[in-house]
Amino acid sequence: LKARGSNWAGRSIMPGAHGSGCGCKDEQEFLGVQQSLLPWIDVDNVVALNEDIPNSGRSLFRPYELRLDDSKLVESPEGDQELLVLVPFTSPVKLTALTVIGGDGGTAPSRVSLYINREDIDFSSVADIAPTQELDLVEDFHGAVQLPTRAAKFINVTHLALLFPASFGQERSRIHWIGLWGVGSEHKRQAVVTVYESVPNAADHKVDDKAAPMQDAA
Repeated sequence: LKARGSNWAGRSIMPGAHGSGCGCKDEQEFLGVQQSLLPWIDVDNVVALNEDIPNSGRSLFRPYELRLDDSKLVESPEGDQELLVLVPFTSPVKLTALTVIGGDGGTAPSRVSLYINREDIDFSSVADIAPTQELDLVEDFHGAVQLPTRAAKFINVTHLALLFPASFGQERSRIHWIGLWGVGSEHKRQAVVTVYESVPNAADHKVDDKAAPMQDAA
């Protein structure tokens, strides 16, 4: 595994590198009563809209022990920070948390908007859809931070869209790994074929920050 940040000077501990104080956790310690939802993700049909390299989106979803492989990434084009990642599940899941490993040097996404069970969502429609939840992200280079969802809003999820509208200051966004945590089910779903607008139109999609109030999970 390469240590992310090797091209950036002035850091005593490189992002993504193992070592004393690196922040890494054992997967069982990390999950607690949750589980990785990777077995329920239809990885072959994951789509990342506005990705610079075609079909790179599915590489974001891989086992926890492979999360620091920096050769796997999705990046937006230079001068455009937005990415929209569309994740189908093979059966309904309850989503309780997510983890995002972003790029270094200010390329990590700074925010994510989550939308559930909208298989028609793309850059032409996202501005007209209220997100299920919005989360501020942190620059997490080890996958050590779980961001909890309002779990009562994320029951019976068959499709998840993640809109990353901006980075931490750079002109593009880069993501190396996404971890989704929760509880899976055995009920299989049927696939739906959808055609997406893959490139954002700046005039179309300003995301509404005023989502409806949400109830926390009991």
